[in-house]
Amino acid sequence: MVAGRIYVAGGAARTSALEEYDPVSDKWSVVAEAPRRRYGCIGAAVDGVVYVIGGLKIGASEVRSSHSPQERRRMYASSMDLYDVEARGWLRSRAVPSGGCVVAACAAAGFVYVLTSHAVELSFWRFDARRKATSGSGGGGFGEWCRVKSPPLPAQVRLDSSVRFSCVGVGDAVALIQVTGCIDDLLRRSGRSTRGLREGLVLIYDAAAGEWSRGADLPEVIRRAACVCVEC
Repeated sequence: MVAGRIYVAGGAARTSALEEYDPVSDKWSVVAEAPRRRYGCIGAAVDGVVYVIGGLKIGASEVRSSHSPQERRRMYASSMDLYDVEARGWLRSRAVPSGGCVVAACAAAGFVYVLTSHAVELSFWRFDARRKATSGSGGGGFGEWCRVKSPPLPAQVRLDSSVRFSCVGVGDAVALIQVTGCIDDLLRRSGRSTRGLREGLVLIYDAAAGEWSRGADLPEVIRRAACVCVEC
């Protein structure tokens, strides 16, 4: 959401439209065509910029490239398209430095946090999205990536797509919420004993301290849920 309006992109092979919903007029409109058509992507917004993150390539690419189809698929999975709402234009696309596949992402306190999955590890990254930040506000400036501490999850989760997460920013913290799969079952299949990590696991990343902690598990798991934070 930017300036009280909701933006939606991705999920369709026939169109690359970025759509805007105005709750005041109760109307949808197409405001731009995205440079890439994506499926399964994640959205976030900071300082007037809409981020379309990760996902899979669908349809023909609107971006000319010398890369092979397999390379382009990997590039989609670890990339972000940035739309400036006020300027009504797309900024230069960004990619997670380590590559991999984006499995969860959200905005929190002026940053975009991205969890990526690789063949042998999970990595957690912070993208500085503060275009209006002043000197002395901390960080390296808009557009810079910084790798931060990865969530404390068993190694098997990195190799098994049956366990999935949703990510949501809550103030200066990031909540990583398990929405699919059972980690205990995953550990049993690999010959390890259970560890009480069944379903609905919630991990909290404290951005100020740079540390993870375990929150209360979800009372009920809603499969493949998307999570949001609402201030009351």
